[in-house]
Amino acid sequence: MGFLGPDTQIRLLALIALFLNLISVSTAHSTGDDEPESCLASHIRVAKALGGDLSDLQFNLEDITPESWPYSLERAESSDSSAVPTIFYSNEQPRPIITMAGRRLSAVEAMAIQDDKVLAVGSLEAVVQKAGNRRFFVDLGSQVIVPGFVEPHIHTILSAFLNGYLINISPLKAPTYDDAMATLRAGLSNLTEGQWLVAYGYDPSRLGWHDLTFKDLDENVSSTVPVFIVNASGHIAYANKKAFAIAGVTRNSTNPPGGEYARDQNGDLTGVIVEIGAIAVFSKPATIANQGRQKLIQPGIQKLLGTWLSKGVTTVFDAGIGTLNKTTDVQIVANITNASPIRIFGAIADFIPGDAEIVLGKGCMPDGGHIFGNLTVKTVKLWTDGSTQGFTAAVNSPYKLDHFPTYFGNRTTGVLVWPDGQSKANNTSSYNTTMRQEMTKWMRRGYQIMLHSNGDRASQIVLDNFAAIYAQDPSLKAAGILHRIEHFTVTEPSQILQAKALGLAVSHTMGHVHYWGDAFNSSVLGPARAERIDPIKDDVDAGLIYSFHSDSPVTDVNPLLWVSTAITRKVYKSGNVLGTGQRVGLYDALKGVTANPARQILRDSELGTLEVGKMADFVVLSEDLRVFDWEGRNVEELKVVETWIGGRKRYPLAA
Repeated sequence: MGFLGPDTQIRLLALIALFLNLISVSTAHSTGDDEPESCLASHIRVAKALGGDLSDLQFNLEDITPESWPYSLERAESSDSSAVPTIFYSNEQPRPIITMAGRRLSAVEAMAIQDDKVLAVGSLEAVVQKAGNRRFFVDLGSQVIVPGFVEPHIHTILSAFLNGYLINISPLKAPTYDDAMATLRAGLSNLTEGQWLVAYGYDPSRLGWHDLTFKDLDENVSSTVPVFIVNASGHIAYANKKAFAIAGVTRNSTNPPGGEYARDQNGDLTGVIVEIGAIAVFSKPATIANQGRQKLIQPGIQKLLGTWLSKGVTTVFDAGIGTLNKTTDVQIVANITNASPIRIFGAIADFIPGDAEIVLGKGCMPDGGHIFGNLTVKTVKLWTDGSTQGFTAAVNSPYKLDHFPTYFGNRTTGVLVWPDGQSKANNTSSYNTTMRQEMTKWMRRGYQIMLHSNGDRASQIVLDNFAAIYAQDPSLKAAGILHRIEHFTVTEPSQILQAKALGLAVSHTMGHVHYWGDAFNSSVLGPARAERIDPIKDDVDAGLIYSFHSDSPVTDVNPLLWVSTAITRKVYKSGNVLGTGQRVGLYDALKGVTANPARQILRDSELGTLEVGKMADFVVLSEDLRVFDWEGRNVEELKVVETWIGGRKRYPLAA
């Protein structure tokens, strides 16, 4: 998740943790020679003893069962026997099945599925012969099939939480400042006495750089109800005077560790709150006051998965389990995974050294990974910097200063959130463990590493760390584990070549181009750097394994939109093209949401392409994307008609 910013991440994740009332538990890890339990059971017991059971969430997790989802479980075949193969073909077009196998689209005449796997692909004659005498036919007509879309970077709990609990005032929901204020006022009617009005998604970079102050909130929303709003970057929040009073923050208050209360030139509070240390001062009383609203979380989960299915998503990867709560997140995500029609995998968050050990222990990864119900974990996630549009990604050259927040002082090249072992300049942490040491520890235990890195300064540290680790211990590179750099937004051409030489993969938040492209170009980075953000063409030319992600809830899950963005590089609303030289063709764009992310989540042996023996995960599209006019038409006109997972039609919703 981009440190929250388009990356509403880490900070917002930690913040929402407080809202979830799960962050109250913090267990100390043994530093002795005895290895702690590698399973989660002991930690869950400690969590229950210190902070209460998961029933504190105000909804029953046991209600999350496969039977509770309103999603279709229909099989393809009409027979009651699941052994009857189903053949997909078309009488209207010669090759309607796009398999993505090999180095091209690899379209074929027909595909047969049986049970949960692909039985045969190729000519209709060969597929019919393989299927045998008992078979069921589906004529696609003018529709086409592509592999199921793999979303390699989302945040499950937070996405569900923000779908049902908080008021959404992101520019997509409230496109102007006045719309945002009106949405907030409308939300007041849903509160009971004593509750806070809590919202998220306000984004000055797309609303004329209008920060929210006491004057805005007290005069345009309410001066009697506490109002608390999280900025889209996750590094900043806003509150009215009533909220400040309840939180006990006055003009004489000192800044808390890891945060600050933004002040004007006279030293007076402004209503702007910077970083999680200060944000937590407000989120805690808001959590206590709003516990009764947590019942909205479960419907948010169901709505979320239904929406993802409608976008053709068959697999998601949670890029930070444990960010909200180190001990309970895994149980919640595992519970959702057990019931979800969508395949869910994930990484354990290691935001602070020792976090991941609370869940994974100090030993090596078990064969096949850690198994929690249907959830498999083979990956550890670390963070290096902040968000680009929030001016906190660590970059080599200073940001443009026209709209640079004054409360960031002289931090004009962003911040690092983890020591690099060489320089502590502009470093917001005081960890005793360097990033390189932490990476080495988990790599030696057999885990895949994924690192959040938006800025070129942060990414160079990551690349140099991998180079040093491999030089010190060549066996770690020889192990062949595909490690990942997440976002990789602002880059230098040399860094792409270095990533390829090191055998790394990268995943881009394509919403940076689509939603924030104009802001990056004019107000944040300037044209030279902005045109190179998310450099897909450079990735392709270098032979780098790349993918596209939403970082949900930073942006909505929408793989076809990312395919379109990679092809056109068009910016939302303006239609401006950001970086013509980084546009790619359909095959390379589609690869970013199918075969490549399957490799990145270590599931390419079963997902990502339509080949014999792989899972029958695929999407039926309304028309042939090979002849779709990507430049002249809106990608929303290309519809997901059906989504199939493991040989079952999961979308559209059951009647």
